[in-house]
Amino acid sequence: MAANAGKSTPPGPATGDTPEDEPEVSVSRRWQWRRVAIFALVLLPLVLAAGYTLDRARHSGRVVRGVHIGDVDVGGMSEAEVARVATDFDERLRKTPLPARVRTSEVSVDPEKLTLSVAPAATARRAMAAGREGGVFRDLRFWVARFSSPLRLPLEISLDLTRARALLDEWEKAHVDLPFSGGVVADAGGVRADPPRKGHVIDGDSAVASLVRGLASWPREPVEVPLVEREPFIAAGAVESAVEEAKRLLAEPVTFSGEGERVLRFEKEELTRALRSRAPTPAAPRVTLYLDNAVVEEKLARVRAGLEAPPVNAHFIVEKGDRVSIEAGSPGAVLRAETVAAKLLEAAALPGRNGPLPLEQGAAPELSKEALAALNVRHLVGQYTTHHPCCQPRVDNIHLIADLLRGQIVKPGESFSVNALIGPRSAKLGFKPAPTIEEGEMVDSLGGGVSQFATTLFNALFVGGYDITERMPHTYWFARYPMGRDATLSWPKPDVAFKNDSEAGALIWTEYGDDHITVKVFGDNGGRKVSIKVSPQQNLVKAPIEYIPDLTQPPEKDKTMEAGQIGWTVFVTRQVTFADGTKREDKRKVVYKARTRRVIVHPCNVPKGEPGYTGEKCPEPEGAEGEGTEAGKPQ
Repeated sequence: MAANAGKSTPPGPATGDTPEDEPEVSVSRRWQWRRVAIFALVLLPLVLAAGYTLDRARHSGRVVRGVHIGDVDVGGMSEAEVARVATDFDERLRKTPLPARVRTSEVSVDPEKLTLSVAPAATARRAMAAGREGGVFRDLRFWVARFSSPLRLPLEISLDLTRARALLDEWEKAHVDLPFSGGVVADAGGVRADPPRKGHVIDGDSAVASLVRGLASWPREPVEVPLVEREPFIAAGAVESAVEEAKRLLAEPVTFSGEGERVLRFEKEELTRALRSRAPTPAAPRVTLYLDNAVVEEKLARVRAGLEAPPVNAHFIVEKGDRVSIEAGSPGAVLRAETVAAKLLEAAALPGRNGPLPLEQGAAPELSKEALAALNVRHLVGQYTTHHPCCQPRVDNIHLIADLLRGQIVKPGESFSVNALIGPRSAKLGFKPAPTIEEGEMVDSLGGGVSQFATTLFNALFVGGYDITERMPHTYWFARYPMGRDATLSWPKPDVAFKNDSEAGALIWTEYGDDHITVKVFGDNGGRKVSIKVSPQQNLVKAPIEYIPDLTQPPEKDKTMEAGQIGWTVFVTRQVTFADGTKREDKRKVVYKARTRRVIVHPCNVPKGEPGYTGEKCPEPEGAEGEGTEAGKPQ
């Protein structure tokens, strides 16, 4: 017992705490976490499925959550509401340019030029279909992804794809280093080859797709236009052959000759500056030489006026016996740069490098023979002649205005004004200074004398029965004009104007000689008859006298500077009887002022009350009472 009593045994842990039990604890905990994970894996899909189901139920018949059209969130909207949103985008998309880049060049697209328009219904259908067309698992994945980022749908649009491709072609020519198949360069240094080289082209289909995506998106984001590299087409010997051809073309000047002395000459330097070449292609495997139309036009612009001819209108001719005929017009003759450029190449191959001047038919005349014939200008309707002394400056003015008006045509219903046609009388037109009445005084002015033409024209129209709409008589009466039937003309007033109230055209024709001017009016006034009456002179006014004192003038006699003239009033009545028997009567009152008589007198003869009166008595004439005086003188 003692032995046994001396042995000791370490006390052991309570049941379950032995080292042999520790693995059991770890396994138990792992199973706990596994149960949690299994529970979560089972529960999470159920939660997602439940959330997805509830959300889809809530969006039934509406766009699902997380879908944007441009910068507008359309989630939860009906199809009609989305269509209205798309409609609101239409003007923004059309009015806002789309920026683009072609290599290093910044360009832009004008949507309106591509006739862009938004399709609201198609855009709404696309928004409604988003997240609903991939099956349950795909739609669920779409739904979950929208929690992190929205889906931005482009709008459905329509545009003119032909114009879009044409725009890409413009960009390609302007901004892309295209492959080059070779050509010719000509300058002051001579002619040399421009060898082939590779380049790039716009990838058409991809570029169109990029433009469509960019135009359909909002806000606008720049589009990078895709390019692809290309090798040039090479035609063996084409460049070398073109170089030799260019040397022959530029060897000497080229000349065109026309009628008379009309010559058009292109110097070697001008040909060199205009020379261009087109690279060979599979369809045309040679370098084509041509001349730049713009450079040729620079030359033509300097010489065109002396080489071309304007169109000539058909016009009336009045022959002997007042017979009216029509002379046909002709189109103009013009030089067109494109034709001249082509003819230069042809002429360079001719002997002497000389060809005919390549004039072409230009603009048609404004008045054709048929148009004039339709005016029915048949016979003489009215004419009048006035006379004048020969060879004065005023006669030159009369003849000039007659030349300017000869052949004028007034169509039925139209009005005609001399001042509107001629404008101010000026030295540039050829008018000379000559006496005219200004504010009752005779002074020299440009165009003096044209009132005689106005009087002659007025009377031709007056006796022809036309409707005179504007006319003013002279201040004073001149014996060379019919009383009450004269007219004066100045700028801008007074004027002579009439309305052609007949159914035919009215042709104004003028003829003159050294001492007379005649105006004729041809047409067809419908057979109207004209009678004219002029009343006797009425309301006579004595001519006032102006005394001009002059000490050198003998007291016993005076000297008349201007004879003066009485004034009076007359009434002119014109009665026009039309073919149907109706009548029209015009009555015009004409007042002629009295013209002052100007007399040079000795101051002693100026009557009391008149300017210059001095009151001095006139000396006695020699011999009168002289003898008596002599007799009474002291001896």
